[in-house]
Amino acid sequence: MSGSQRYSLVLITDNDEFAAELRKELVSGFQVLVADNDEEIKLALEQPELHAVLFDLDCISGGLADGLEVLEEMRKIRDDVVLATCTRSGQRTLPLKASQAGADECFLFPLNFHELEIVLTRAIEKRALELEGRRMIQQAENKSAFCSLIGASAAMQRLYQTIQAVADSNTTVVLRGESGTGKELIAQAIVQSGDRATQPYICLNCSALPESLIESELFGYEKGAFTGADAARGGLIESAQSGTLFLDEITTLNPGLQAKLLRVLQERTVQRLGGRSAKKIDFRLICATNDDLEDLVRKGQFREDLYYRINVVPIVVPPL
Repeated sequence: MSGSQRYSLVLITDNDEFAAELRKELVSGFQVLVADNDEEIKLALEQPELHAVLFDLDCISGGLADGLEVLEEMRKIRDDVVLATCTRSGQRTLPLKASQAGADECFLFPLNFHELEIVLTRAIEKRALELEGRRMIQQAENKSAFCSLIGASAAMQRLYQTIQAVADSNTTVVLRGESGTGKELIAQAIVQSGDRATQPYICLNCSALPESLIESELFGYEKGAFTGADAARGGLIESAQSGTLFLDEITTLNPGLQAKLLRVLQERTVQRLGGRSAKKIDFRLICATNDDLEDLVRKGQFREDLYYRINVVPIVVPPL
């Protein structure tokens, strides 16, 4: 604050003598507006340039309890201003109750106007810094956040652009990167940003299920297909109809399942275990791995034809 600039302060009181004295004592640092009824208080709180409110709790006809309720309502309306109270009451718990209702400061009569001016000025400056900090944090979050991902580095910004570029297509995507870098979050971001956002999103960690179960989970089965198959059940691929199937750790699939998945991707049909007919299926595949796919192909541990099917759009996730 410099020159003729002053902070805007609303004094809520019905004591004309107190209002005149406060105006006189704070004239150098504050522009004081007095409000003594509901309409004037409402108008005062609507001022965008308002810095602080000094609320005389003794002016409320219903007593201190009603005054604290009014204070709480004012805090709900204006979270950005400094709220201070003053009172002649000697209740020891009043400062705590006022603080719980939203007051930043609580003063007792008789007031030391020099101290009042210093405390209010510091409180206003502190609140301004808090608001600026919130604004900067919000700007940083808006800049660095994309869907459920957070990161403002150049690598992350490029990743966000890639996600947006592939989101609306039906192209198969493979996410490649170290463990723990958020590949599943990236898959979700692709889905949320694309045309299939409202359609089913099915996730499967291929390494989490034993080989004896994963085939039936993926492809489903007909009644009697194996011991315990008491009723027909659709697999996860069928559940992803019109939506997206995310296969994490896809390189853990055994060669037989790799061949069956390749057939699904080529023909866009799925056949349940024990079934005699194939069902047309429309889904988008996103898969992820932390392995070196090319090395696995060279070693014969991953089918080359499936590699080319899933490696249409590889997205390399930057390490943490």
